[in-house]
Parts: sequence; structure tokens; C-alpha cells
Amino acid sequence: MKILTILFSFSFYSVFAGGFQINMQSHKATGMGGAFSSICSDASSLFYNPGGMANLKGHQFTLGGTLISPAVSLRTKVYSNIDQTSKNSTPIHFYYSYRLKEKLNVGFGVNNQFGSSSSFEDTWQGRYIVQNISLKTFMFQPTVSYLLHEKISVGAGFVYTNGIFTYNKAIPVSSATTDYGTARLKGSGNSVGFNIGVHSNVYEKQGEKWNTKVGVAASYRSSLNLKLKKGTVEFADIPVSLQDKFPASQKFTSELTLPAVFTTGFNIKFTDADKYSIQFVYDFNYTFWSVYDTLAFDFENELTPDSKTAKEWKNSPTHRVGIDFTWKEKYSLRAGVYADQTPIQNGFVSPELPDNSHVGVTLGAGIKINETLSADFSFLRSSFERMNASLDAEGFTADYRRIVNVFGLGINIKLDKNEKKKESAPSID
Repeated sequence: MKILTILFSFSFYSVFAGGFQINMQSHKATGMGGAFSSICSDASSLFYNPGGMANLKGHQFTLGGTLISPAVSLRTKVYSNIDQTSKNSTPIHFYYSYRLKEKLNVGFGVNNQFGSSSSFEDTWQGRYIVQNISLKTFMFQPTVSYLLHEKISVGAGFVYTNGIFTYNKAIPVSSATTDYGTARLKGSGNSVGFNIGVHSNVYEKQGEKWNTKVGVAASYRSSLNLKLKKGTVEFADIPVSLQDKFPASQKFTSELTLPAVFTTGFNIKFTDADKYSIQFVYDFNYTFWSVYDTLAFDFENELTPDSKTAKEWKNSPTHRVGIDFTWKEKYSLRAGVYADQTPIQNGFVSPELPDNSHVGVTLGAGIKINETLSADFSFLRSSFERMNASLDAEGFTADYRRIVNVFGLGINIKLDKNEKKKESAPSID
């Protein structure tokens, strides 16, 4: 039982829960600190706020990719410096919106909302906690949005999720050929949820010099309970005396919950005729991480004791602030900042994700190439240190430093045949 506790007390709960939430779903949004729920000016409103999709005309596409480049190092009493050997990750997003009727829009989105990748040298000091680990999630969201009033719209989307993971670690048992055994977990799970939102262009005033617009919004993305019914764990280099409890391969089942997120926000936009505009935006996110209170595994082999581990994560808020300056509706510069409170309490900090409360900064730029095509670029930098952070179940304590640089490129395509027909139609006096 002690060996099993060492093996699974951390395990892939930290993969799903600790794998960072990927909020880079529009590089226009990322450039403004990730605040976008009240703007919804492109098809990524499917993710940020389905209610805002009703404001989009014709066919609209938003697609993009992100390069996440992490650098994580830690220091223990035994070693002065240990570096993760994690590779870069490249999440993607795709969104489509179509105005089906005057007040009704439909759309579809594909994205990666949660994910992580972390690895160390196989023989490192914490090999009994983790050697390498990876999670990928794919979300598919059909969505509808309806304009209730000229100033208020609502929307909802059905979210189907698939999660894929792998996880390797060492086991503190020795055999005739090696000093320790190894375990490899792999599996996948599916879940369904929803995404709902309301959007309002609550105020608009045209002045002699400035036009002023104010938008407000609220949205809720539900939790996603991934049911892992056919996970496989493979053991190697296990002593003969323990192979009845740790056979070469066996199945397990588990349930892993990705948290719900509530968001509310507003924006204020000032426009000086056709010269330039300045837009300020704020979002408040509240992520319900407390669903990660316990992790349990049910093993197929009756001789392998089942595992149940307390996690005690807590709900956490994030504040996002951004600004957009656009010249002649063509060239845009953006900047933002966000303050993120970690859900991980001391005593539960694992080396594959040494999270901490921190402040991140973002930059962005955009260009409108023509009436159909525009492009957005974004950059995000996140860095922090967490000293004397412990994982009590493993008796492991370390000082951590993490730096993450994120680069993004996105394309927006607008096809509005009705508007083009109106513009080209001859006038009748």
C-alpha cells in the first residue's frame, strides 16, 4: 500500500488540474491581457462569450496558433539547479460564425482549453514523483446566439471534450537489472458541458469630437467531468515478489474534472471620426478549482489497492485589463496585464507544475489587410518564483522559478455578401 501511495499520490490529477488553462483563444484578446468578453468583435466570441456572436455579420472565421515556450528550474537541498527538459507546445483554435437570420447566428469552434507538457531527466532527484507527463484536450462547440433587443444578445454552446494523456515515473523498488521500477500511464476520457453568455452594447453617444460606446457582458463555461474508463498502466522492472500487485499491464478507471469559469467584464471605446479609436477593457474571471478536492483510482487487478488522495485546491480569481489603439480602422497596437491567483496551496506543489500567484504582461498588434482579411499578433510573458514550496505527500520541498513566453498569430476572415450587394446596388431617387 505504501508503494501505491508513492506511485499515485500526485499522478495525473496534477496533469489535468495543474496543466495551465489555455486562454489564448484570440490573439486580439491576448494582446489585451485576455480581456474580451464584452468586445466580441470576431468569431472567437464563441469561446469568450457566446452572447456576443449575434453582433457578427455574414460568414466570419477566426483561426490561429500559439507557441508556448516554458523554462522551469528548481533548487533542492541536494541539488542547486535542476532544469525541466519540457518541449514547446503549440495549441490551436478555430471559430466560425454565420448570420443565419436577421437576429440569429450559428457557429462552431474547436480549441485546446487545457493542456500541459513537463519532463525531466529520467534519473533526476524527483524521479519517483514524475519523469515526464503530457496532457492534450480538444473541445468542440456548436453554438447559437440570438439578438433579444437592439442592445442585448444571448448565446449558448454545447461543448464536447476529449482528453488524452501520458505519464511516466520511477517506482522505488529494485530488480536484478535496475535500481528502480517504472510505470507508464496512458488513457483518454470524454465529457460534455456548455458555454453560455449575455452581451449588451449598453450605451452609445455621438459627440462633436468623440463617439463613445460602452459594452458589458457575462459568461459561464461549465465544468467538464472526464470519465477515464479504459486507462492503462504498464509496470516494468518490478521484482518477482511484487508482480502480483503490479502486473505488466492492467486497466483502471477514474474521473477527472476540469473547472468551470465565470467571467464578467466591460469595455469603453472612444472614436475620433475616421482617424483613430481608443478602447479600454476589463474582465474578471473566477475559476472553480475547488472541484479538485480528491483524486481516486479504481484498478482492475483486485490485488492492487485502489488509491484516494486529497488535493484541496481552492477557487481563484483573475483580473485582466487591456487597451487597444487603432488608427484609421486599419492599424492596431495593444497592451494588457493580468493578475492571476494560484489555486495550489503549499503542501500540494508538484515539480511538474510549480504554480504561484503572479502578474503577466501582454502586447499585441493587428492589421486590416482589406475588407475580407485581417491578422493579429500577440506576445505574453509570465514569470514567478515560489520559495520553499512543498509536496507533503512525497516529502519533497524545492525553490522554483518559472518563465513562460507565449507567441501567437491569428487570421480573421469576413465574408458578407449581403453588405456587398447593398454597397453596389444603384440608388433610387
